[in-house]
Amino acid sequence: MTTLKQGDLIKDGHGHTRKVLGTCGMTLHISLSSNLNKFGYTTDEATLQENGYTWDTSAWEPRYGMKYFFINENGSVYGSVWTDDMNDRARRDFLGIHQTKELAEAALLEIRRKLGR
Repeated sequence: MTTLKQGDLIKDGHGHTRKVLGTCGMTLHISLSSNLNKFGYTTDEATLQENGYTWDTSAWEPRYGMKYFFINENGSVYGSVWTDDMNDRARRDFLGIHQTKELAEAALLEIRRKLGR
């Protein structure tokens, strides 16, 4: 079984980001770097590592029915319940989702700091 899961982001040695679009056993379906939602190729973790790809450890993801917090496009923190629908996945892929309101607020402060605001 792979440690990567659908939605995980990977980087090659040149800094290009791709996304894991899906998994099947050891097989990974990887996006294009120019479009993270468009299929690029199929591979496995060992080949990615051999080719210099890196990735962070898996981020927290809620189970169905769990509450989570996110930063919306206007820079406000909101809570929602995870149903693994299109909106949940878009929030996760936009600026991430967080287990607590405090973690989401800290992430928002870090974003503002990086933007000089």
